[in-house]
Amino acid sequence: MSTVRFILLASNIPPLLAGILAFVYFKKFDQRLFSFKLLLIFNSIIQISQLILSLFKHNNLFLLHIDVPIEFVLLTHFYYSFLKPYLDKRIFFVLVTVFVTLSIVNSIFLQHVNSFNTYALITKAIVLIILSIFAFIALLDPRSGMNKTPIGKTVTLINSGLFINLSSTLLIYYFSNFLIINVNKNMVNYIWVYNDLASVIMYSCFIIAVWKHVKYK
Repeated sequence: MSTVRFILLASNIPPLLAGILAFVYFKKFDQRLFSFKLLLIFNSIIQISQLILSLFKHNNLFLLHIDVPIEFVLLTHFYYSFLKPYLDKRIFFVLVTVFVTLSIVNSIFLQHVNSFNTYALITKAIVLIILSIFAFIALLDPRSGMNKTPIGKTVTLINSGLFINLSSTLLIYYFSNFLIINVNKNMVNYIWVYNDLASVIMYSCFIIAVWKHVKYK
């Protein structure tokens, strides 16, 4: 087995482990992390589904069209839980409504369910990166005092992982057409390895955050 293939396969482990931890310690999560723990469980289900379909050599790209809007809703609610003292809740409602609507339209009319929904992925990454930056600002705000609390440290880890992975997603999918046309197959494989490594870093942050969080509960 090549190193690239091994990394691509091994990158499936952290999402599954994070989902298991979220399920096992479901009742120990802070209420403000409710949407986050649902996200971990949902993503582990998506990961298992992708692996099964890939094993039987079936197209699994349609799962992205399910995953992206649901993940966006859950992450937006996660950020709302901590940013509501700083941002009007109507902003979050509008973001969710517009994004889900556009995502459905994109899947029906623009990018078929058996292809990459790059438009939705790029839009999701941009919006969530902005919310992530707001979250960093809120965490550093001395008036909130969150950076000195256990829940604040948990959110910092989660937000850091999200920011790293979303930035990677944005770069890869924004330049996807250029990469497909101008880069050879081996280089494309390494780009996916880079993407998967960013995902591993994100889920590693999640796992550490969950583990530390439940220890304090």
